[in-house]
Amino acid sequence: MKRPLISIVTPSFNQAGFLEQTIRSVLSQAGRGSRFDLQYFVIDGGSTDHTVDVIGRYESELAGWCSEPDRGQTHAINKGFQRCDGDLLAYINSDDYYLPGAFEAVVDAWEADPQRDFIFGTCHHVDEAGELIRPQTATITSFVEMLDLWQHWLRYFDNRNFVQPEVFWTRRLSRQLGGFNESRHFAMDFDYWLRGFDAGMRIHQIDQPLSAFRIHGAQKTSQIDQTRLELMAIVDPYLQRPDPRIDSQDRERMIALNAMERAMILQREQSSTIKLRMLAKLAAKHPVLLQQRSYWRHLRRSGKRLVRWPAQRRAA
Repeated sequence: MKRPLISIVTPSFNQAGFLEQTIRSVLSQAGRGSRFDLQYFVIDGGSTDHTVDVIGRYESELAGWCSEPDRGQTHAINKGFQRCDGDLLAYINSDDYYLPGAFEAVVDAWEADPQRDFIFGTCHHVDEAGELIRPQTATITSFVEMLDLWQHWLRYFDNRNFVQPEVFWTRRLSRQLGGFNESRHFAMDFDYWLRGFDAGMRIHQIDQPLSAFRIHGAQKTSQIDQTRLELMAIVDPYLQRPDPRIDSQDRERMIALNAMERAMILQREQSSTIKLRMLAKLAAKHPVLLQQRSYWRHLRRSGKRLVRWPAQRRAA
């Protein structure tokens, strides 16, 4: 039987301090006795640090690499995948890394049922030095749960979303969805996965840590406001179109929360009076906001310190 091929892409730009660990974490997966072949591309955006020196040390083990100006991370990811022909695909950023045994576990899951399109496990959040902060396991299983940013993706203390480096998908799904949307700079992965759920992809969860996602100040995902605005911009068209999969009350709630959070971000520097007036107008337009804890939280933060969450309200 033909050995499955795993294709990995690493987009990179000026992260030489982390890149070597990323590269080694990929190449070390395909040691003696592995049941798969590996195809690995590093696509660098013309780094000005010593990234090229790091890549050069592993050039003989890479399927290909480049270091040249590009249109950003999403463009780099697409450039890499245009050269891939693996049965299973993934990308990992140059500050993250895979954990031992990850690829074998993914191959096992795929060979057990080749109709699985989207395979994920647990991801370890780590600090800049690689010390474990906490593990995160996604609980999202459906298209509607992907749309519901405020119940699954952007919860204040209990995120239930996928973390990018833990995710693998099939060549079949890649051909169906096409490339990543290059107009998305912070949530291109979310956009891709949402398109997959919309298309009816089959998912499978592995009960094993697969990767580490590094938390540090220079990463793009630390730009929280920009990321949230882009996530809401991705979700909004799905909420506006007729779709029998979305309950009408859930749709109303999600539209209202998106409108409120977008307004609060865009008006962040405004006075408390302006924010309170805006929140009142939003509640008049979207009465469902009065049933949401986040609405009352914004009221308190905007100056009404005596406002309390009504005990009779349902938590949301």
